[in-house]
Formats: sequence, structure tokens, C-alpha cells
Amino acid sequence: MNHQSSIINHQSSIVLPLVCALWAFGSIGRGAELDLKTIFREGIPVSPFANVVYGYVNAMLDHGRDAYGPQKSGLFLSALDRKTLAPLTTCPPAPAGVPSVGCAGPRGGPLVGANPQTDQNLLRLLYFLKGLSGEDRYAQAADAELRWFLKNTPSPQTGLLPWGAHLSWNVMTDEVACGTEQPLHEFCRPWMLWERCFELAPDESRRFALALWNRHVVDQKTGALSRSALFDGGTSRPAADCPRQAGFFIRTWAEAYAHTKDEAFLKMIDVVLRRYEGKRDQAGRLPGVDPGSTSACDLLSLAIDCDGAARKVPEPLRTRLTTSATRLDESLCSLPHDLKGKQGFALRLDPAAAGPDVAYTSLWDAGRDRPTTAAVGMMCVSRYENTGRVAYRTFIVAAADAYLDSLPGAQTDAWPLSFGQAISLELAAFRATAQKAYYARAFKLGEFAVQGFFAGSPLPRASLKSDHYESVTGADTLALALAELHLQVLHITAVRTPANTIDH
Repeated sequence: MNHQSSIINHQSSIVLPLVCALWAFGSIGRGAELDLKTIFREGIPVSPFANVVYGYVNAMLDHGRDAYGPQKSGLFLSALDRKTLAPLTTCPPAPAGVPSVGCAGPRGGPLVGANPQTDQNLLRLLYFLKGLSGEDRYAQAADAELRWFLKNTPSPQTGLLPWGAHLSWNVMTDEVACGTEQPLHEFCRPWMLWERCFELAPDESRRFALALWNRHVVDQKTGALSRSALFDGGTSRPAADCPRQAGFFIRTWAEAYAHTKDEAFLKMIDVVLRRYEGKRDQAGRLPGVDPGSTSACDLLSLAIDCDGAARKVPEPLRTRLTTSATRLDESLCSLPHDLKGKQGFALRLDPAAAGPDVAYTSLWDAGRDRPTTAAVGMMCVSRYENTGRVAYRTFIVAAADAYLDSLPGAQTDAWPLSFGQAISLELAAFRATAQKAYYARAFKLGEFAVQGFFAGSPLPRASLKSDHYESVTGADTLALALAELHLQVLHITAVRTPANTIDH
């Protein structure tokens, strides 16, 4: 099969399920019949992104799963050799912005770890492609990963899972791999697949939600918590100001309540939420937050998760969560953002202290705790689509404007994550304004990303200056953005990809 026919086959596999869906909902057959011959005679718009998305996913299914060590788990490896599509035998230089102690293998050893948190958008994409392609193997692979990981990898002592910012599962030795001296559990992004997890492994999912309370919440009266916890137990880590992690926990407990109806999870939310409730003081400060150590992005992240959790819990907690999210919105919108001049969002929490030393996001210089303008822009997309707040629409458009004529400089080691977020940001601005310039820019950024990251392999580079594949830098987010762009090229608006807003 040649390249062009492969694209057409993928596009046909998308159109036919959509036709069936429209018929099922009664959109076809009332007064006019669908003329399939005319549709295919006139042709389907050609998209350069279909083969890239399917090529990446199929390569991971065929070559990127655990068939090594004593247990052939089928977990997706979070790092691979792009040429051989095999596990790495060394630890290559880390991309710029990635700590030398990684989350895809043992400290000082080869990157042979499986880390579902860094592959989360790959799993979400698999579920989505099952519906588009009609091929069950995509969803089956995602189910197999979640089921095996939840049932086989939790710590017997704590119930925590080996994933996130520091941990992974070593597929060669079938044991926990740690990038730090001590095995530290810490979320690197929210987990959006709890509904499926509770269906596949309800007891293990519930135990993990309890472990967050027992291991991460240092003071269960005040809600003070630690962003990291010892995986196998031991002395509690010191409490720190981490509203971002608090949001991840709150969202997890809300999902746990929704599936178990155990009101203990509502109590957990109540205690931690209380720490961040309350009105701003005259300087704009919020209770439970240190302006000197907490990024404004952390508060926006907390607002997103409070809003998401509110949809899963009863009153009065639901209103408290949405009220907290609204107050956080007000704090964020009041900051001295400068998207036209400095092309960035302000990161300082205290608007009264604005001055020449205010830190702003950059367009392409990403890091583990250094979000780009596109990253914050996609957080604004989440809040705008959930609240309709006009200020967030303004931020979306202004941030998209900053990328209309920008590409990384020669010295910048840009991540696939940054391109995925920039593409989805441009498409969000296009939806909000109907101005074709944003769609055109998304297309150009997609073309650049395909050439810059995928040249020579179905697996993307970990960064523009890296030769290996490593999902910690957002390969899955770029793939999801290319799938979103592909649907836009085909003018398919009845179906949306999963929201590309989880990187907060």
C-alpha cells in the first residue's frame, strides 16, 4: 500500500463510522438521502497528519510494549530507540528542561521504564481511535495497560503506584524503577482515566485514592500536604505549598466518591479544600498560598481540578468547589499578563508587587516546572470551555497571536509538548473567532512538528535536539494535537478529540 492510499484508507475509516453515527441520531434520512458516491467522487480532503498519528500508535502497539523480563506485561515503554524501535540500552542525554534523574528508568541505568502518567494522552488517543477506526485492538491495548498496572504494581505497604515525576515500572526486572535516591511518589499531571480504572480494577483504584490521603496529606486536620511521598512508606515528607498537587488529589477523591459513594472521600476533599478557600486580601493573596513559592499556573491548575471535581460530588461541596474555582479565576485574570509585549503570562501571584522583575512564560523554552505560553493558554482553553468567562477567551486569542509568526530559535531545544499545545491553542482560537489565520497557523505548526520530530521514524524525538523517544516531553500530547488537526483538515466538526488540556 502506498503512502497516499494509506491516508485515504484511514480517512475512509473515519467517514464511515460518522455516517453511521449520523444515521443513528436521525440526522440522515429526513427529506434527503446521503449520496456516498458523490462524497467519494468529490474526494476527501487530503491530510498529511493521518499517517503520522496512526504510524506512531501502531509502532507503539507493535514494538513499544513490554515483552521482556519474567512478566510480559504489555505495558507501553516510555522511552525507546527511534531507529530500532527497541528498548534503550543506555541513558541518553536528557532534553533541555528535563532533570537528569528521569521517570522512565532506574537511577543511572537505561530508560526501560513504563510510566502511564507520561503516556496518558497516548492511552486517551487509543480509546479515541477505536471509535474512529473501528479496530478493537486500540482500546484493548489501553485496557490491558491499565488493568495490569493497577493490579500488579502498587506498593504492598502504601497502595501508591510507581508512576509520575520520579517513578516507573522497570520492564526488564519487573520491579519499581526510581530516578531519585529515595522512591518518591509525585503526580506529574492529573489523571483523567479514573472512570475506566474503576471499571477495570475497582479495589486497587480505591486503595490508591486512600493512599493519597494517608501518605501525602501530612496534617489531616489542616489539609497541609506534601507534593511527594515515600512510595513504600516511612517518615512523612515535609509539608509544602502545592495547590497544583492539591487539585490532583481533590479530583482523584471526587472520582473515587463517584464510583464508590464512600463519603470518606468527601471529607478528604473538605479538609484540603478548606486550606485554599477564602477571599483574597487587599494585596491579592489567597489563604494557604505563599506568593513567593507558588506559581500562578499552580492556582489555575487548582481551579481546573476544582471545577472538574465539582461535577462528581453532591452539594454543598459542589458549590464550594465551583466558588473556589471562580475566586482563583479572579486572581489569575487580575495579574499583569503581557501577551502582546513579552508574549507571556505573568507567573507572579501578587499583583501589587508587579514590577520589572515579574517572571513571564516563554514561547518555546519548556521545563518540568516551567510552562510555556501555549501551556498556560491551553489551561485558559479549559477554563473558557467550562465557564465561558470572556477574559479567558481574550487570553486564548492573544496567546495564539503570539505564535502566528514564531518558531523555536536555533539554540532552543523545544519539546513535542510545546508544539502540541501550540497547535491545539491555534485551533481553539479558530473555534472562538472563525478567523482562518489561526487554522492556517495550526496547519503550518503541524507540518513543522512532523518534519522536526518524526523524520526518519514513526516515533517522535524527545526534543528537537534529541535522537531518542521519551514520552516525558509530551510526545503523546503532540500526537493528540495532530489527531485534532487531522479532523479539522477533514472539516469534521461532529466529533472532537479528547480535550488536549491535561498538561497543567
